Amino acid sequence: MRIFSVYKKELKSYFTSPIAYVVILIFVVISGFIFYALSAYYSLISLRYSEYPYPYFTLSPNEMIARPLFHNMAITILFVLPLLTMRLFSEERRIGTIELLFTYPLKDSDIYLGKFLSCLTVLIIMTLIPSFYLLILEKWINFDIGVIFNSLLGLLLLGGSFISIGILISSLTESQVISAIVTFGLSLIFWIIGWISEIVGPKYSTFFDFISLYNHYENFPKGILDTRDLIFYLSISIFFSFLTLRILISKKYRG
Repeated sequence: MRIFSVYKKELKSYFTSPIAYVVILIFVVISGFIFYALSAYYSLISLRYSEYPYPYFTLSPNEMIARPLFHNMAITILFVLPLLTMRLFSEERRIGTIELLFTYPLKDSDIYLGKFLSCLTVLIIMTLIPSFYLLILEKWINFDIGVIFNSLLGLLLLGGSFISIGILISSLTESQVISAIVTFGLSLIFWIIGWISEIVGPKYSTFFDFISLYNHYENFPKGILDTRDLIFYLSISIFFSFLTLRILISKKYRG
């Protein structure tokens, strides 16, 4: 119940300011454009190959529309989520309400989870809107619904990892701009770090492949639900959440 009070306050602050609307609008416009481009290309290729009585291969809407759409949505989330997490603690520190927040009968975990869940709620709203495009198109094209839901799960797990990173950075600085920039930079490093696995040699390649957020996301748009990927994303979120709580406790103690 105490978590809900923080959650409600943070969620309200998102939608009483332009930030949530702007971020959702940017995400939906980008995703909508990508969806239109992929659908138009699929329609063009389908029309072209329909002229041949014996096509050499079967066109897959999952491979040509759904999978690239969710891959691009993941990249877009990488860019826009820092705009949602940058204010969660930075704004509290800037205007001086963080000390007041600590005086409430709330645990540090209540404060953290309330802020985390409010940001995750905005992310859920944001990702569900483009997903309806596929469900509407499914009336004419046979998508694998399991792939869509699996991809959504992957987006939420990936987004949860980005959110936990963003909240950690937000707890370290009063500047929202610095928080957003550092969050994006750190998230991007974890996204592309697997790229260097081929140049560091076999001794370290497995490690860099393992900590890459991108490598663990790849299976979800394919319709593959691997428990190792689930555990990895949950571990990343828990690890950065733990660091944030340690920082909050130290600041509370110093205050």
